[in-house]
Amino acid sequence: MAITDIVVPRRRRPQPSPAGSSTAWNAWGTTASVTVDDPAALNLARRIVARQFAAAEKAAARSRPDAELHRLYGAAGRPVTLSPLLAELVAAALAVAERTAGDVDPTVGAALTALHYAGQDRSGLPVCGSRATGVRPAPGWEQVRLEGRRLQVPPGTTLDLSATAKAAICDLAAARVRERVDAGVLVQLGGNVASAGPAPDEGWRVPVLDRDGSLPSEVYLSAGSAMATSRAGARPTRSSRRRDVPVSYLIDPHTGDLPLPVWRMVSAIGFTCLEATTYATASLVRGARARDWLTQLWVPARLITVGEDEVLSGNWAGHTRPLEPTHAVH
Repeated sequence: MAITDIVVPRRRRPQPSPAGSSTAWNAWGTTASVTVDDPAALNLARRIVARQFAAAEKAAARSRPDAELHRLYGAAGRPVTLSPLLAELVAAALAVAERTAGDVDPTVGAALTALHYAGQDRSGLPVCGSRATGVRPAPGWEQVRLEGRRLQVPPGTTLDLSATAKAAICDLAAARVRERVDAGVLVQLGGNVASAGPAPDEGWRVPVLDRDGSLPSEVYLSAGSAMATSRAGARPTRSSRRRDVPVSYLIDPHTGDLPLPVWRMVSAIGFTCLEATTYATASLVRGARARDWLTQLWVPARLITVGEDEVLSGNWAGHTRPLEPTHAVH
């Protein structure tokens, strides 16, 4: 099938809540939430999801000095035995790298550090191995060896799992709730959304928030489906490091720099959250080439250009509902 690119006006309306009983909290530097179709299951579902998110953050967050991932920094290329959870998160990152031909690559950590600390003393920052690295393309995911729980990366390589770990843990958390609770569940961590079990009759109602908190779109997900939204930030500056200014945490592995500014935000729907984030994140890196890629795969996606045009692909429109008419009050 062929995609017809549709450019439509931007839209705003009040933020809705997904169908079902829901609770939200802060986790891993963003907002986490869980929604279930049985109110009696909400407390248990939250405990399960909160434990999963906390464990994943402790394993894979580079911003945490006590994260398990930091054990790699002193390995100097020697094999390291990972916990089962971190091994699963690394495996997910490598699978995405292979599927995207390296456009989403976990070995961008050193290039990411160089970008964010350009012109500053980086001698105290962690690098996996015994030598520091400058701005350069990623060493490449093919250089990473993961056999079971045994991981080996080349000296001088820093892994960064931020592009995939939150999506992968959403899938794991939703599945864990479904194992323990006889209810349909929707799990969200930032822009990553996964579901398991039955969905409400109309589907899970999920808002797609813009960076300013406005609601230009909302999506209805069927049972067992997932969605991810990836956003391109601005180049880091000295002022943005001191204040709460959105900056980019996405690197083009082929250049070691920010992707070309084509898309500002991409949302995609998949059978898993990891699949959805693969489409969304790789689209930001691929720029104009993303259209043909999504066309070939018939991926439901919504792409916002840096010029604020909205481009829909696949059956994205089939996952949305018409806007309710608004009436002026005099």
